Amino acid sequence: MDTLLQDLRFAVRSLARSPGLSLAAILTLGLGIGANSAMFGVVDRLFFRPPAHVVDPNRVVRVNVTRTQPPFGTSTHSVATFPRYADIRDHARTLSSVAAYAGGGFSLGRGTGAQRVDGELVTASFFPLLGVKPERGRFFTAEEDRKGGARVAVLSDEFWQRQFASAPDVLGKTLQLDADVYTIIGVAPRGFTGVELRGTDVWVPMSVVAPVSRWPRVLECEGCYWLQTIARLAPGVTAAQAAGEGTALYRAHAGDAGEKSADSTATVSMGSVHEALGPNVNPAAKLSVWIIAVCGAVLLIACANVANLLLARALQRRREIALRVALGAGRGRLIRQLYVESGVLAGLGLGAAFLVTLWAGPLLSAALIPGAATGTALDPRMFAFSAALAVATALVAGFAPALHAGVPNLAS
Repeated sequence: MDTLLQDLRFAVRSLARSPGLSLAAILTLGLGIGANSAMFGVVDRLFFRPPAHVVDPNRVVRVNVTRTQPPFGTSTHSVATFPRYADIRDHARTLSSVAAYAGGGFSLGRGTGAQRVDGELVTASFFPLLGVKPERGRFFTAEEDRKGGARVAVLSDEFWQRQFASAPDVLGKTLQLDADVYTIIGVAPRGFTGVELRGTDVWVPMSVVAPVSRWPRVLECEGCYWLQTIARLAPGVTAAQAAGEGTALYRAHAGDAGEKSADSTATVSMGSVHEALGPNVNPAAKLSVWIIAVCGAVLLIACANVANLLLARALQRRREIALRVALGAGRGRLIRQLYVESGVLAGLGLGAAFLVTLWAGPLLSAALIPGAATGTALDPRMFAFSAALAVATALVAGFAPALHAGVPNLAS
């Protein structure tokens, strides 16, 4: 430990003697690491990070259907009709729970003071399926989620703070959404957005609201594709087994009640809970993969530039290094010293990278994931990724100088 502290002190003094070179290396690494960290935040939310507050998200799947519709050809989508959702809900044995949801905007209030809020129409099984617990109050029940049921609403934590200033007595208050009045019965936990990235202000019962906000017979319509279906796999059941049963159920009712767009050869698949991994990938998700690849190339170029700077500096220190070797310093000790210096640079570059991430992260998120709920710019996952990049950068950038120091020409 004492030796390491000595190396750190020597590295700081050595870098301070070359402020221009040190600053150039720090800024180069800061831009390279920061750009990658900012893009990692976007890619992580799109492809890897599980939805907030969802219990065992690996068992939650999206129900997709592949159909052939002449003259449009074959396509895979996750949009379904309410009757097809009901078939899977009532008859599937490989699924422990099935739920449906659909996005919908509402006008909060009336007159000149009205404002738009983002809402979701969800079935009563939506919250239990995800395993989420309310922050306050409760979620609505199956008795409330029926035609003619009570007009109740669950607020997001963010909307509760924004609209009601986190008032503890919010339960029982009313909301004017479009032409109807809803009673607030619960508040969802902070950061919960369901299985979508977009922020949601309020959740309302599907069977109560859909016939009013969409079409009176939308729940019976066989040809109205307007909702998304999610399910939780039963214990011990694989996604392939559930897909086989879903396909059989779908084909058994294909064409019921004049469903003209039905396909008796359609197949059902159980996709990832991450929408970006589904059949209809958002163009922004594809673009984000290309951008992070470009950012990776930029980081490699940054490492090469810093390595060149450090190598040029090592060439200037040839007499010093040769003298230390002649006095008995081990070559392993010299290599470690140079790696400590590159590590100090990478650490300072990491600090600069955090500033880049704080600035660029929200901009990239707004551009590539529009409407997504805002989150912490530097969360633990992004911090760990940035730190890992800094370590890798220190190893790559310090390799050439360390290799050069390991074989000094003492005679010259």
